[in-house]
Amino acid sequence: MKFQVLGPLAVLGDSGPVVLSGVKQRATLGHLLLHANEVVATSALMRALWAGEPPPTARKMLQNAVSALRGLLAADDTEDAHGGPVLLTHAPGYLLRVDGDDLDLTAYRALADRGRADLAAGSWPSAARTLRAALDLWRGPVLADLAESGTDWPELRTLAQARTATREDLYEAELACGRHDDVLEELRTDAEREPERERLCAQLMLALYRRGHQSDALEAYRRTRTALASRLGLEPGRVLRAVERAVLDHDPVLGQPDALAIMALDGEPRRPRPTVRVPGRAAVAPATLVGFDSPPTPRPPAPPAPPRATAFPYPAAPAGVLTEQHKQLSMLLVRTTLGKGLGGDPEDAARLSGELAVAIRDEVARHGGKVSGVLGPVTFALFGVVRTREDDAERAVRAGRAILRRLRQYGAGGPVPVHGGSAPRVAVATGDVVVTCAADGTGAVPIVNGAVPQSCADLLQTVPPGGIRVCATTRSGTERSLVYGPAGPDGAAEPLGTRTARTDTPPALVGRDRELAQLGGALDDVARRQRPCLLTALGEPGAGKTRLMAELARLARRSPHGYRVVTGHSSWCDRDRPLALLDRTLASATGTASATTTGTGPDDRARDALARTVHALFGTGDRGTWLLDRLGPLLRAEPPAPADWPDLATAWRLLLTGLAAERPLLLVLEDLHSAPDPVLDLVTELADAGPVPLLLAVTARPELLDRRPTWGGGRRDALALTLDPLDEASSAALLDALLAADGGSAPPADLRRDVLARVGGNPLYAVEYARELAAAGHGRPAGPPVMPRHVRQVVAAHLDTLPPLAKAVLVCASALGGVCCADGVAAVGGVDRTEAAHWLDHLERREFLRRSRHPSATGALRYAFRHPATREAVDALVPRTVREDRRRRAEAWTESTAAQLTA
Repeated sequence: MKFQVLGPLAVLGDSGPVVLSGVKQRATLGHLLLHANEVVATSALMRALWAGEPPPTARKMLQNAVSALRGLLAADDTEDAHGGPVLLTHAPGYLLRVDGDDLDLTAYRALADRGRADLAAGSWPSAARTLRAALDLWRGPVLADLAESGTDWPELRTLAQARTATREDLYEAELACGRHDDVLEELRTDAEREPERERLCAQLMLALYRRGHQSDALEAYRRTRTALASRLGLEPGRVLRAVERAVLDHDPVLGQPDALAIMALDGEPRRPRPTVRVPGRAAVAPATLVGFDSPPTPRPPAPPAPPRATAFPYPAAPAGVLTEQHKQLSMLLVRTTLGKGLGGDPEDAARLSGELAVAIRDEVARHGGKVSGVLGPVTFALFGVVRTREDDAERAVRAGRAILRRLRQYGAGGPVPVHGGSAPRVAVATGDVVVTCAADGTGAVPIVNGAVPQSCADLLQTVPPGGIRVCATTRSGTERSLVYGPAGPDGAAEPLGTRTARTDTPPALVGRDRELAQLGGALDDVARRQRPCLLTALGEPGAGKTRLMAELARLARRSPHGYRVVTGHSSWCDRDRPLALLDRTLASATGTASATTTGTGPDDRARDALARTVHALFGTGDRGTWLLDRLGPLLRAEPPAPADWPDLATAWRLLLTGLAAERPLLLVLEDLHSAPDPVLDLVTELADAGPVPLLLAVTARPELLDRRPTWGGGRRDALALTLDPLDEASSAALLDALLAADGGSAPPADLRRDVLARVGGNPLYAVEYARELAAAGHGRPAGPPVMPRHVRQVVAAHLDTLPPLAKAVLVCASALGGVCCADGVAAVGGVDRTEAAHWLDHLERREFLRRSRHPSATGALRYAFRHPATREAVDALVPRTVREDRRRRAEAWTESTAAQLTA
């Protein structure tokens, strides 16, 4: 028996169509098919069948419809006993079990997912065929006959949006194949029917441009812009504006197969902005906040697809690339029990359990983790599975505390009791595991092998009701940022809160004389020229960017120019508060605590401090009142409303330029690589402020240039510093100073040389190795030093910023002895030589590898690991069997190459 919902509802048996009688019977079957192989609650079915208040006999009518459907399904006795559709009663409702091949919706989703995967991998012809086959399954709107009779379920709208998204994926694949003539009329029709869809408009513009119809392409843009403004009050997004600019400029990028994907990653040209009238002041241009001028348009959830490496010409995640990896991850277990009397009714239990699951998933996702499963009353989440982060353990602990806080907010009416023996319990454990999952994190639930799951489960048994405990490894890795209670015999402890201030002394600043001279010159130039300067300090993790900024702040405070210093930083915690960096700079400027730090609303001290600052700069009239009103949302615990963002950003910029006009201002913004794009736009706007002495110093990792390749370029006053590794003498001086500060004795000469080689000029690594040596004391083990856990986590996190295939190339490079060429990587990794050369060049630009001045024996470019810790972390990442296989291939290729050269 076959079922069709992509169009009018149809049921096909071996003898032909099966007749369904009555609207309620058809609606019941249609709703169950939309949720095939899922349990649908009786209450949900009743809401679907009756738009308003159900009649008193609704439950009986539903039962009659279900009974009739069971009779229809049983009538088709030609099906195998175990393969036919079955309608089961399953608390709290019903479950319609249907084979995936018997339902057109399931087949469509599978084809669409496969087509998107091909599209992401750059297999455009295959993607076009698969996506076209998926769309061919549609015979009209979903359940068109039911919709015609007044049925208006959210699922129908969601699937309609999914169909449109699949059509857009198809057009993208067809355009990449050069078939713009074939899809032009379809694009015209769809774009006219849905003029607000920017992706459709961009695809239509590209097809028209390639046909030579530039004016028609620009007219399509104007039509969409008008529709967005009149119907939604929005301006076109960055990508659509970039396409318009490319059409106007006849940009050669429009001839690239994946032109739209390339422009989606690139920046946009600067364009005039409307002015904002500030009371009592001349009109000023508002800060550019791309995506902040209005709340984002809600979109229906789409099936997950592999991330696209559209900046590169080769697939980023081919099948089989490092699907099994050694990882250090943190596991979070949450045990919850429904309160007495709450789980008696199955439907109530399902609703409350759903609320509980949503609360836990929200907090886990907000902290960068992923819920991997639920087993009875226990939910388990993983941090660091697909992408390792250096602070995974801290994220897991903070997520656990946030979950407990959120569940307590429910009070007595919540889904779980907050007091007594049934209160929720949380445990966090960290350790080394072997993770098996797709390279891009999609697919089935990751398989985790190691001691961490069992140790976390054991730890959960020791947690008191309403409490949280973390293992010794988690505690030792997070003590610099979190405060803990006394540790138990097993080393586990309860996290009590955030550590408010760092008490350790910053390491000595060595080997940065050239950078310090440039910083001092920038301070003098800004004060003398009375105009802003954008200073960017780039460096790999641990290169000493924060330490350099601390020295810059010290120099500014001691400067004869009387600099004021304001600081702020971006953080992963800002996911739910995009303007958090503005909060922190405002708190620094007024000498108060940020709302993002306290987590509470504004106190009188914060409001008074802001008022004093604003009134001193702008007076107590209309201008001062306007600024206070606009900056006020930054003092609140809840994020500012989207409607407040444009004026708030303008007020923030005016406040900082006002401070700079009063006396020279040093504004230090750290970790800008993790800031959202709108904040980056605002920072560049601030660097273009009027004639005021403002030194805008930002720090970032090289990933910032992947997002903004032209960052700081073309500015009259801009300075970029790249913090290279320290030389050997500076590394030795730093290590000696650290050991002396810890009270440790100097290590033996051979151990010292070994440590310095592993430090590789990275100040953070020197700090961690010195800490390990000081802790070991006279009991230092023989042999080479072990990589400190924090160093390994930092390097692993840095590696996980790479596409999967780039990581696989590093594995091949290590197997070849740490020095490699494209021919060797191609032979060991089984990839095309051109592809291998591309990724080697990419890894050099990302500073994982360095190019040798001496070519290989065959004249090919040779590369070596830039840092010893990188190769060590790569070897630790790969399972032993994979590592040995790559080494055997490397030995075979080396012998073959040597034989060819001597022949």
